[in-house]
Amino acid sequence: FHSTEQTTEILLCLSPVEVANLKEGINFFRNKSTGKDYILYKSKSRLRACKNVCKHQGGLFIKDIEDLAGRY
Repeated sequence: FHSTEQTTEILLCLSPVEVANLKEGINFFRNKSTGKDYILYKSKSRLRACKNVCKHQGGLFIKDIEDLAGRY
């Protein structure tokens, strides 16, 4: 039997202003102190975050060209 310990590590802290500036849905966010990129999903009062790294090739996800043009 093999046991592995889990530890908690804070990867990202947002100020109230940064949270208020997030739009509903998907947001791309860079932790300025570590340089790591995250994808944040905001839905009403809930906020979810994950690392912005493609497990296949290690690249970053970016905004789609339609999003950059303001079309949805």
